[in-house]
Formats: sequence, C-alpha cells, structure tokens
Amino acid sequence: MAECAFGAEIAESRHRCSVAKAWRDGGRVTVKLEWYGSPAAAADVLAVFWARDDPVAVALDPRSQSATLVKPLAERGVLVTRLGAEDVAVAHGEFMDLATADPPGLRHLDQPEVTAAVRGAQTRPLAGARALERRVVVDQSPLTACEFAVWGFLRWEEMSQPGVYALGAGTPRPPAGQPLWWAGTRLGY
Repeated sequence: MAECAFGAEIAESRHRCSVAKAWRDGGRVTVKLEWYGSPAAAADVLAVFWARDDPVAVALDPRSQSATLVKPLAERGVLVTRLGAEDVAVAHGEFMDLATADPPGLRHLDQPEVTAAVRGAQTRPLAGARALERRVVVDQSPLTACEFAVWGFLRWEEMSQPGVYALGAGTPRPPAGQPLWWAGTRLGY
C-alpha cells in the first residue's frame, strides 16, 4: 500500500476510541474509519497498524481524552504526532475544504459511525478559526480521527515535496530564545 497516516481520538465519554486512516488514491485523499472500539485496546490496535502499514504519521490531540494514549503508544514504539490548538483548527479547515471542493478532494467510504458524526457535528472557536465541538450528543471521535489522519497525511505530503532548505554555511542564526532546529526551517521555495 502507498503512504498513509492514522488519526486517533477517544470519545468525550470515553466509551469508544476511533482510529482513522488517510491516503491518496487517484488524486483524492481517501479517509476510512479503520477501527472503532474500546479505549483500553486502542494502543495495541495502533501498534498492529503501525507495524502493518508503516504510516507517515499517527496524529492525536494530547489536550483531549486521547492524551491517555501517548504513553502506551510510546511504550509500544509508536511515534505520535501531537497536534496543538492551531493544528486542530487547521485539520478541521483543511478537511472541510477538501470535502466541499468542486470536484471533491476527499473520498470517504460512507461508514455509519462517520456519517452519524457528520450529521451531529457542530463547531467551536479555536485558535482564531473553527474546530469540531467534542461535547455534543453524537460521538465525534470518528470524524475527529478522520480529520487528524488527513492532517497528518497532508503534512507529510508537504514535507516530502522537493524544496530548498537552509542548512549548513550561510544558514541564518536562530533569533534569541529560538531552538537550534529553527536554523533548518524550510524556506518554502
């Protein structure tokens, strides 16, 4: 299989965990709810997916119920991409843009859990933009996991494109207080 990314989200009620997978197929990003089950089993399930699919990212929001997955995933050797508030807002915006594009840039598989989440979705302000409201009657974890999987996949596509990077001699020094990795920041050419 081609490159893929996973997104994970534990429901606000903690009764379920959703794991979604995103990949590019025929020019569109395809997203699928890969697993929907008990949060207690989620780390083991993701470790199996990690070994099976070799994903480019496993994305989750550590400021949500999913924070409890970070340590067990690390113990199983799964590298986790932790989304910040801005990333969560971007994930929602990009997902909506792909879903509403003409022609659509997103393909989904009409799964009942995702469809129910879409029908019950509401948004909230976050980081100057909008994101899914997790505290609604219908479990939003399937839709949120899909957004995070797509976000992780799109970030990988961005960074895997050829470009010019500032490295080595002539690289600007990081501003005072910035970490040293700042000097390797992509210039976007």
